[in-house]
Parts: sequence; C-alpha cells; structure tokens
Amino acid sequence: MRRVLRPALVLLAVAAAAAAAPTPASASEALQAGQEAVVRSAPDCLSLREGPTLAAARIQCVPDGTTVTALGERRPADGYDWERVELDGVTGWMAAIYLEAVAAEDDGEPEAAPGGGDNGDNGDDGGTGNGGTGNGGTDTGSDGGGGTGVLPVPPPGGLTLGRAGTSDVQALVAAQRFDVAAVFLYRIATQDYLRYLPGAPPVVNTLGSPSLTAESIVLMRRIGERGGQVAAPEAPDEEIRGTPNVLPSPPQQGLTLGISGTNDPVALAEAQPFEVRSIALLHVPTQRQLVYIPGAPSFVQSLERGVLQPDSVVWMRAGSVPTSGGTVVEATFSYYYCEQGTIPRGIGDGGGWCGAMANGEVVHAGAAACARGSLGQRFRIVGDPLDRIYTCTDTGSAVRGQHRDIWFQNSDDGRLWLDQVGDRGRIEILGGG
Repeated sequence: MRRVLRPALVLLAVAAAAAAAPTPASASEALQAGQEAVVRSAPDCLSLREGPTLAAARIQCVPDGTTVTALGERRPADGYDWERVELDGVTGWMAAIYLEAVAAEDDGEPEAAPGGGDNGDNGDDGGTGNGGTGNGGTDTGSDGGGGTGVLPVPPPGGLTLGRAGTSDVQALVAAQRFDVAAVFLYRIATQDYLRYLPGAPPVVNTLGSPSLTAESIVLMRRIGERGGQVAAPEAPDEEIRGTPNVLPSPPQQGLTLGISGTNDPVALAEAQPFEVRSIALLHVPTQRQLVYIPGAPSFVQSLERGVLQPDSVVWMRAGSVPTSGGTVVEATFSYYYCEQGTIPRGIGDGGGWCGAMANGEVVHAGAAACARGSLGQRFRIVGDPLDRIYTCTDTGSAVRGQHRDIWFQNSDDGRLWLDQVGDRGRIEILGGG
C-alpha cells in the first residue's frame, strides 16, 4: 500500500540500528524520496533516531514489519548507512541495512508531491497563487499575459508545479514543453486530489474547467523513467526578500499550499494564522523535497533562505487551526442561486431565489438556508476558499439537521465553490448575530 494516495508531507528522518547488531560494511541501494520500506530486524525493534549516528537520541523503537517512508537522503556514520525516513508524521534516521524497499506501483497519483505533513509529507496542488513558481526551476509561472501557464521542465518521470493560467486543462497540457503523463490539483477544503490523464476517457478524469481556474496551482508528472538521486541544491547567502503570503487555512492537521512571497521560510511560517508544523518545497531540477520545520535544530532543515524564493510554490502542514471559540460540527453543503450561469451541471432546482428570505431580508452574499431552529446562527466553513462568515437567514423544507444551503448570485459561482469545498465537511458554529 502506498501512502501517496493520502496527502501527507515528507519530513525529517528516522534513525536506527540496534546497538547490539553487527556493524555492516555497506548497506543496500539508497531509497528514493517517497519510496516505502519495511523494517526487517526481528526479533528486535529498530531505533528511529534524531540524527544519522548511534550517538543521536532515540525517538522510538519501531517494531519489525512496520512500513516507513523514505525522504531521499542517506548518510554514512558509525559503520552504517543511515536512511532519513518518516513514520506517522515523525521523522528521523534508521540504519538502512534493516530496511527492505517496497516495490512501487503505478497508481496514477503523484508519488512524492511536495507537502507538509506532521514534519514534511506530500500533497498536490490547490487553488491559490499568483505568478509562477521558482522551486529552483528554469522557467517560471505563466506566459506573463494571464495566458496558459508554462511550468518548469522536470526530469523524465519527475514532477513539476505552478500556476495553471487557464481553466482549460487540455490547453494547459498542450502548452508544456514536455510530454505530460498526468495533471493533479489538490483541494484544500476536502484534502483530496482531482486528476487529468491526457487521452483517458472522461470517466477517469476528475479535473476539468469547473474546478480548474487560472489561479489554480497544478502539479504535473512528465512521461519517462525516473533517474537517480541528484545532490541537494546549495543555499546562497542572501538577505530576506519579499513579503510572506498568507496561505488558505486548511483543516486541523491538514495541508495547504500557495505562493511563498518571500525567500525566508522562518518569516513565512510566522506569517500564517495557524500553527505551521512544516513547510515543504519540491525542487524541480533535483526532484528533492526540501523541508523547514519550525523549532527544529538546524541540521534537520533542508529548506533554507535562498533556496526558497518569493515565487516558489510551497506546501504547509497545519497543526492547530485557531477558531473563534465556537463549536465545530460535521455538516453537509449545497447552494442555491439567483441567476442561471453557463456551467450545465451547476444549474438545478435551486435557481430563481432573488428576493426575500425567511427573515425578510433580500438574499445577499453570506446568506445561508438552515434548519428553522438554527435561524440567526452564524458559522464559518472550515477550509472555505471564500473565508466567509455565513448567517442562517433563510430556511426551506429540504434543509434539515446540520445541512447548510449557501446562496450565490450566479449558479456558476456556486458550482465552482462546491467543487472546492465538497458536499460535506466541518463548520464552526459562532452563535447568534
């Protein structure tokens, strides 16, 4: 089973080697970033250490048969080759001699998208961004005129990412200077992927123009065979530049992504309104995932000032996400609207609501239809790309329990919003008006 189907960030490392184990002269072939491996040290457990040495503190002792995720970094010390790995959001170093690589399967999802798990995971793209992506790449961003985005060219079999610049996924694929195997978009609100495989039947492709916008950040895989590991980039010595962007708040412990706005990962983490567990960047030329973890010692930080650029696309893993002290509950969502748009699947029986609501007011942005007992209640939707506070000012016979029917002026706006949020999620109830 591959973890890449779940948006999880790739982090620090796992260290290990039982103290009583014989000292090997060499270890197995280095693991690729994102590749899984099984601990084979029975009957003993395998140490996961803070650093690549027997002197490093033990984080935990991992039982035989446990699967860990490699982070693509290996170092020799004390007669062992140490592999940097991640396990359930914890990273450290393990003795590579006791790790058995798991053969990768081609499941169509990105193998190692840059991300920010508990300490560096992976993810895909979502919908924010302005301009292109540095990411250590060659070409950046879109073509400069608001047209189709031309992404940095990755090595064969590799990943790249940047701003789409268009809502036409076929035009996006055609604009690239490499053969595209797949396009992915990560939805922050629902924490899942939409994908487009060129030439695949419509039933396979879930990414299209209703969800893809010119501002979306997309991840692409290039056709070809992956090469070997390339050395990590050197961080130039430079002053802090740019102004950190505030990224969309993800759900608790979730992933978000966007354009950095600065070359300093410390400033970027401090600018967010939520706890940042990790920041990750996919360095396109080397295909390395570089990670910054707030509060971690310098020797574990691979994402540094200068490697990060103001136009870089970054992933973040959130810890706690502050709320306004309200109650968070599960809810389902739909939308109703005043005017009919042009997206066929966005048009339904919720149209024509342009007049007065149950409270006597005329419908407006931020209005919601709720169960009658919730009239007057204010709430926000966790992961809402609009970041609005809604008020239950309307109701209806089909609106029961914790269902929320959100009003939009145009059906297209409602459809695009629901594609991002999904039809179920969490709301924070803020109380009356």
